[in-house]
Parts: sequence; C-alpha cells; structure tokens
Amino acid sequence: MEFEYNNLDDDWINNFENSDKLYKDLYKDDLYYINLIVLYINRENEIDKINQESLLMSKPNTIFYNEILEILKKKSIDNNKRYTLISILKYNINLDSDEIKNYLQNNQNPSYLSVIKNIDSIVFDRSINMFHDLNDLILIFYEKSNQLKKKDPNNSTKKIYLRSLNTNKKTIKNIYKD
Repeated sequence: MEFEYNNLDDDWINNFENSDKLYKDLYKDDLYYINLIVLYINRENEIDKINQESLLMSKPNTIFYNEILEILKKKSIDNNKRYTLISILKYNINLDSDEIKNYLQNNQNPSYLSVIKNIDSIVFDRSINMFHDLNDLILIFYEKSNQLKKKDPNNSTKKIYLRSLNTNKKTIKNIYKD
C-alpha cells in the first residue's frame, strides 16, 4: 500500500498560517532600532530644544558602551553651546501579549521608564512587535555656563615647598691626621 503525498489534505496548515498572521504583531521580537530623544534645557530650566531620531543598534536589544559615549559626545554641543548630561532614561515596553487585555481593562500603570545610573551597555527587553516604535532612549542635557569662575582670595591653598629645613651644609673636618 503506497501512500500518496499529493492527495494529503494540507488546508488546515494553510488556515493556521493565515490565522497566525493576524497575531504576528502580538509576538515578542528583538528590537533592532529605538527612538533617541535628546532634551536640551537652558539655564532658566526651560526646555530649549528637543531632537528625535532613530538609532539603529549594532546588536539586537543592546546599545554598547562605546556607542553611548559617541552619542553623548556628538549631542553635547548644539548651536555652539555646550551641554552636560543630567540623566539617561530608558523607556522599554516589555508587556506580554496575554497581559495586554488586563493592562487595558484594569488601568494599571506599570512603570516602563527606568533611570540609567551608570553609563554602561544598555540592554532593552524584547518587545511586542506593535510596540517597537514606543521604545525610547532619552538623554537630558543642561546648558553649561560660559562664565569663568572668579577666584576667591580666601579660598586658596598655600604653596608647599619640599626641601630640608637646614639648607646650610656642614662639612666635618678630620681632626686626627695620620
């Protein structure tokens, strides 16, 4: 008895693939890019400028230390003004597909925003496909002052000279000669 592969009913496979395409956006996937948002704050504590761009990651879900330093160096100067970094924030939505319904119905507000305390490689969690556009890295810069610091005469250190107290050299004479 020979089994014929041509007469096999494979419609159920096609139906499953078609229905699976509907839910493809609800599966977690690696992040290949994020939004980089840069906030510039002036000396009056007002937002001076906001830049937003896409940042392509060299490895999925990870921004390496040297990439972060390069970004910080490029973004620290804007319109011939120098800025210092105040904070780095990571916004990463790592909601599971089965939690979406509960999230919407219960009005729970889990915090997806986290503060990056150390400048090191930043790792993002995998995210649902439809939320990929919402994952951000936020850099907040504050304007440096251009004024030179005035020297306070009362706040100066005294010079310290490193030498011996006795600067006169004495020679010892031989009293006893042979």
